[in-house]
Amino acid sequence: MPRSQLSRTPLSKQAGVLRTSLLLSLGLSPLACGGSAVTAPGGDGGGSAQAGATSYAGATSYAGAGASTGTAGAGTAGAGTAGAGTAGAGTAGAGAEGGSTAACPNPTFNSTSKLIECSNGHKHRLQALECAFTVPPGAGGAGSAGAAPNAGAGGAVNTCQSDSDCAAWTYGYCDRDGLLGPPSCKSGCVKDSDCGSAVCLCNGINPGRCIPAGCSNEADCGPNSLCALAASVCGSSSFQCTTPQDQCTPNSDCSFGTCAFDGSKRACNNAVCGRPFLVEEAPRMADIEARADWLDVTLTPNAGGLTPVQRAQLAAHWARLGQMEHASIAAFARFQLQLLSLGAPSELVEACNRALADETAHARACFALATTYGGIPVGPARLDIEHCFEDTSLTAIAKLVLREGCLGETVASLEALAAAEVARDPAVKRALTRIAKDELSHAELAFKFLRWALTQTSSEARHEIACEAAQQLADFESNARHRESTPTDDRLAAHGLIAGEALRAIHLAAARDVTRPLLAALFEVEISNEA
Repeated sequence: MPRSQLSRTPLSKQAGVLRTSLLLSLGLSPLACGGSAVTAPGGDGGGSAQAGATSYAGATSYAGAGASTGTAGAGTAGAGTAGAGTAGAGTAGAGAEGGSTAACPNPTFNSTSKLIECSNGHKHRLQALECAFTVPPGAGGAGSAGAAPNAGAGGAVNTCQSDSDCAAWTYGYCDRDGLLGPPSCKSGCVKDSDCGSAVCLCNGINPGRCIPAGCSNEADCGPNSLCALAASVCGSSSFQCTTPQDQCTPNSDCSFGTCAFDGSKRACNNAVCGRPFLVEEAPRMADIEARADWLDVTLTPNAGGLTPVQRAQLAAHWARLGQMEHASIAAFARFQLQLLSLGAPSELVEACNRALADETAHARACFALATTYGGIPVGPARLDIEHCFEDTSLTAIAKLVLREGCLGETVASLEALAAAEVARDPAVKRALTRIAKDELSHAELAFKFLRWALTQTSSEARHEIACEAAQQLADFESNARHRESTPTDDRLAAHGLIAGEALRAIHLAAARDVTRPLLAALFEVEISNEA
């Protein structure tokens, strides 16, 4: 597709429209954020997702010059083929020969992270090793092992200027990623036992950080399997066993998007985040199966002129979106019960009920598009909901809504808006336009719930929620910044598939230029009210 046919509306302008709409829906003046992202001292500047960019990723073309059709490794094998009807199953090709990603070619030990790094991109734990930790100068030897987490805090809000101010915390460090308030002391780790059910990820001379894990070392994973770092679809990293079902190693096998853990396996993903259905810190989705009862028959894109590889890529992309929209139905169904358990206002319950219907329509639209591109009717299999109601406290629900709604739905809205603008197929543009509009209303619901929740909690709980928001934003932005960049094919973008640098710019803009200033304004209002 010639470059001149692509829209070049500045991403910053689109993000600004979303930010203003959300602020007004909360009854906050757009001037509360000065029209730009707000950061606290120690933040990373809060600039536009791509500084100085006037279009997606600042590239000379939306897709990047000379984007080729059907690049090597696009993953024709298994995509949209007969049998199980898994349109999204073969987007990347096999992660390693023999259908297993367990191999670690050219292993080297990283003394900083204590992980074994492989030339195929895996970083895995052969065994749990203790991290290095240096007591900060001026700490007087405090902050070492044996101090109780947050010891000395006394429940009070804490601030810090350097790690030495955090001597009373177990392996204390000054968190300079505090995007919604001043830097604060946090407890780090040097070994897994410091992290409860999580594990300790080493990061050099600073204390390590506790991250979620499905395994702690190779022994947990069995023969021919690695306990390796894995990105989630829309969140932070975790340790997960590699499996024969993995379709990629970290980014190295993905011709577009990112190799992400979807709750059961690693697969290439460039999907809209939407509202993920998070269970025990990990997004959970149903598998794909051959079925025709989840299709919006009014959506029939024109697949003429596309190569078999392009059709396979689009089938995989839209099937993946269908899985995520289907998971969003579960997320809202759970949220509905959570709202009732908290005695939330009827306005929130009613909005959540509408969101359930929206997500059902989105899933049917996505599966219909996947079916047309792949040539086989596809829909969702059974969804596992076990353990989805583990913690029903107000603070826990607020933290979940931060990630699922305030971040996930905002990212989804901006991504769908950007994809709709460059889409040229009428059916695809119609589907994306509705998704963008609905996801914006879902983001409004999330922020409104958070505003209400903050009025029901103590100042200590509000501070805890603010710190959680800051960490979620920092993790999301870090994952986006370090994601491997690949070009978007303009012909695929015309059918709704955006990837690479363009997708990274959208995700960063949604987090930095929309979610961050919204949360900053919201917490500022609550703090001033408390005062």
